[in-house]
Amino acid sequence: MWDYRDSAPGDTSLYEYHQWLLTHCETSPPPRLILYVTDPCNPDPSGTSGWLNFYNPTSGVTDSDGNLTFVGFLKQLNAVVSDVELLIDYASFSASVSPDPANSCWQGMPSGANLDPAWLPSVFSRIPNTMGWLEALMQNPILQGSNPVKAFALDPEGSGGTPEYVNLMLWLDKYKATVANPLVKALDISMTLSFEAHTLVKNCVAELPTPLATGSLWPASLWANMKTNSGVSAYFAQLQLGNGYLPWRTTTEPLLQRAYLQVYSACVAQRTAGAETSEFWRFASTNADCDCSETLTYSIQDPATIASNLVDVMQRTPAACGKGSIEASVSSKVITLTGTNSILPFMEGFTRIYLEGASGPIPSAGVWKYMLGDPPVLDTVVVSGPAQSSANISLPYKYTEISINFRAPEMTDTSPDRIILMFSAEKSGLLPFFGWGTPEMFYSFVDNFYNSTQATSDATTVYMGGSGGLPVPQNRFAVYDLKQMCDNWNVCTYGTTHCVGDGTQDGTVNTADILHGISYFGSAEPTADHDGNGVVNVQDLLLTVQNWGVCP
Repeated sequence: MWDYRDSAPGDTSLYEYHQWLLTHCETSPPPRLILYVTDPCNPDPSGTSGWLNFYNPTSGVTDSDGNLTFVGFLKQLNAVVSDVELLIDYASFSASVSPDPANSCWQGMPSGANLDPAWLPSVFSRIPNTMGWLEALMQNPILQGSNPVKAFALDPEGSGGTPEYVNLMLWLDKYKATVANPLVKALDISMTLSFEAHTLVKNCVAELPTPLATGSLWPASLWANMKTNSGVSAYFAQLQLGNGYLPWRTTTEPLLQRAYLQVYSACVAQRTAGAETSEFWRFASTNADCDCSETLTYSIQDPATIASNLVDVMQRTPAACGKGSIEASVSSKVITLTGTNSILPFMEGFTRIYLEGASGPIPSAGVWKYMLGDPPVLDTVVVSGPAQSSANISLPYKYTEISINFRAPEMTDTSPDRIILMFSAEKSGLLPFFGWGTPEMFYSFVDNFYNSTQATSDATTVYMGGSGGLPVPQNRFAVYDLKQMCDNWNVCTYGTTHCVGDGTQDGTVNTADILHGISYFGSAEPTADHDGNGVVNVQDLLLTVQNWGVCP
């Protein structure tokens, strides 16, 4: 479960939000929680955000006002969630932060500041500050033996694309191997990437060594891709220097231990002819015209169909209905597709397509694809494939909404365990992923997809290894994110907190709350533990008295 902490600070304070999150995780504990964090030195001119009080890595379980800190939150969370990833994006430890560029707000220091700074994208130039904060947090005495943090996660959007993502991974790998203290060295590195980035991911989650050294488990197709893929050229260069390993280590650990692939994308209302859209929602949702607008109502397809469609997507088989219609004509074995208000001008050159005729698909065997070097710009395009006409009739069609072949190149046999397929839990506007579905529909879809990808035959597999198909692991699915799930699946009220002292959560602090606190005295009951220190005691009863009356 991903959580971007959308409502705090803002709708609620940081400590109140995390107190709510503790309560939520106690009733619905995710196997893994990826949680967004922010620099404690983030500017707070009004003093209302509370970055330093909450995220100070050297703090106790509560701050000077008796409020829960991030340290206290992690200590309590450890009882219900055993795997937490701390997530940053380009804004978490902002390059423009002031006046504390060197962790001085909490009397800390950066870590790794002199380690190949040229590898760091400009928006992540303060990663050494992040590492200094992370080291101090992991070494906090309060968390020893009760720390659920297992990984450090990055959302790299805004850092400059694939080459910069790879440079960031290389920096972190070298940091862990040469600079980090043992507690940080033990953490996994994870990154969220688009579904189309599967080739990059396969290169980065493959265990070492590469075929430059003996004992490599890399399939030939993966190594061939590595050598010609410009996006990973910096990684390839380091592997050459290390003779199949990285120059700073000879361990077999992959460059990236956890890769989250975003199996969704927004619907693009305003398109530019000749530019692909990367839309990815039709495999799960649909509407009358197979297109998008904020005013339209989307319908969820049944879970088994969604699962089947996703298998088709990963095998580069047309699965998405397209807007408008298309006519196919043949002249001297040249096939021309002429669309009527179709998606043709916005497809990419790797797209495959067929028409839906009354007696079956056209062409009747195989699919059409664009001529090499001839991506569409207009509603007419010349394609290659079986020479079959639609007899001057403009027909509905299906196409590969995003054009990938997930089975190529092949991956190492252990790579599936490091790839997590992440799905949106709805979003307003133009990300209608499951058409306003329900948790039950989503879980049914996951079950159907998992069950359909366990056989290793060519007809059903979506993961390919050097010796054939690889099953998709059962526990490698994620939901993005907690707010969207709460808001649109109605499973919780996101970030809603009750005032301090209101243990009965009825909107008023009164005698019932005193009795509530007494009944849980000495326990760790979160509704009575108002200072968040992990035990209900006299301080919690005093906070109840201090906040007496109707909640503000």
